[in-house]
Amino acid sequence: MAETTLVMPQQDEPRTLSPAPSSDTGGHGPTSNIYSHLVVMDWGIVEGVAAYGDLAESWDVSDDGLTYTFHLHPDAKWHDGEPVTSEDVKFTYDRIMEKGYTFSSFLRDVDSIETPDDQTVVITLTKPNMAFLPMMAQGAQWTGKIYPEHLWADEDGFDTGPYVNEPVGSGPYKFVRWDKGSAVVLEANEDYFRGPPEVDTLIFRTIPDANVARAEFEAGQFPYLPFNYAPPWAEAPIFEEAPEINVVYTPSHFSRDLQLNLNHEALGNPKVREAIAYAMDREAMNRIAFNNSWTPGYYAGVSSQQKWINEEARFPEHDKEKAEALLDEAGFPRGEDGWRFKVSVTGPNISDCSAITEILVRQLRDVGIEAELARFDQSTWFSRIQEKQFDISCYFGRYGPDPDAYREHFSTDGARNFMSYSDPELDELAAEANTITDEEKRKEMYGRIQEIIVRDMPYINVFEEQKMSLVRPGWTGFAVMPDGFNTSISWFGTYAVKPPAE
Repeated sequence: MAETTLVMPQQDEPRTLSPAPSSDTGGHGPTSNIYSHLVVMDWGIVEGVAAYGDLAESWDVSDDGLTYTFHLHPDAKWHDGEPVTSEDVKFTYDRIMEKGYTFSSFLRDVDSIETPDDQTVVITLTKPNMAFLPMMAQGAQWTGKIYPEHLWADEDGFDTGPYVNEPVGSGPYKFVRWDKGSAVVLEANEDYFRGPPEVDTLIFRTIPDANVARAEFEAGQFPYLPFNYAPPWAEAPIFEEAPEINVVYTPSHFSRDLQLNLNHEALGNPKVREAIAYAMDREAMNRIAFNNSWTPGYYAGVSSQQKWINEEARFPEHDKEKAEALLDEAGFPRGEDGWRFKVSVTGPNISDCSAITEILVRQLRDVGIEAELARFDQSTWFSRIQEKQFDISCYFGRYGPDPDAYREHFSTDGARNFMSYSDPELDELAAEANTITDEEKRKEMYGRIQEIIVRDMPYINVFEEQKMSLVRPGWTGFAVMPDGFNTSISWFGTYAVKPPAE
């Protein structure tokens, strides 16, 4: 049988091939295939599965929700042939917490880690944390990989020594070489504990320009064009009609929404925020920008997290007259020039947010709000919203893999609360709900949180996110495809990929 090579394009060059110290977009692909994780998730969450075991073959949770006992796969080996043991897991997590690396935020409630034998890891928490397992699985996508203690014990951290950029992991692929500025080359791990992958050589090639990537895909240089390179949604019908291309749509637990800066004189008024919700026409946006293929978001949640959605808490539908009346009531009548007040609209440098903001500007201007579009590169945009130097921004709200995500967005001290929003009842509910083991009780509490959010509207949900990727016929098992769900070993994993049959 002929050997198979798979080229995976990615926009960013890795900064390092040691994933623990910080999240590195260029390193996610290579390291997610070189290293293993204790638990992980992939796009299979859209079908209801969140965390699943990687090195952990199974686990048990104590009745009080404080103790997690993980049973490791007995056949897991490092790429140098040494066995993977519970001590490797403890060593990795202890060092991550000691150094305060990014993944330590997912381990903040850990009281102790014990290793009663080589295949057992016991993690005890200081308090119940219902989001512990799913959030640890999500964080593993980026920085929560398990390191071999026998190779790293003498290093001060995970950012020094010979294995930083010549990694030894236990995942489905082994490191071969890194051609700086070009590509990272991996080879199949024939001793992988789940069995060897079907792709023999895996190459992560850096292609910063989306137009170049699309041209090379169309020229047959690689079989998979990831969603971050995908063409505008309006062009989707063209690709759907092409027999040499399969268009793959993948929902997620993220939304596209608007964050409103409550420090703005007008946006700090609840009636103004409500008026913006009425001014916005999602159906027109969907038709113009997405070929009617996205799902408008009228709830404070998304379909992949359906069981948590409170359908009684619903954002308004488009009503231009209602929007105008609310703006008048709020004390912002049209001036002689026809304008009520001025806002700047911005968003991340991605095609769907660009489309949403362009149309939103027109819809706001239609009700007398002098909206102007402000474009920035990705890093500048993110710095500005972190520093609250924005009025209205398109954003990607996250509602999973556990509803504790509401706290991250809407609690007063939430890490992604860029809106300056604060509500004492919400703060109290969000903190308590994460400790409740009774799912029905948690559902009631998160239902109330959604009522408060929709009442106050510090943000407005616009659409449920959907990814669009392009795949050559015959190739299967990419992480965004149903036959890759729950077997890809992360969002960036390629273990399930199979080439066309000969």
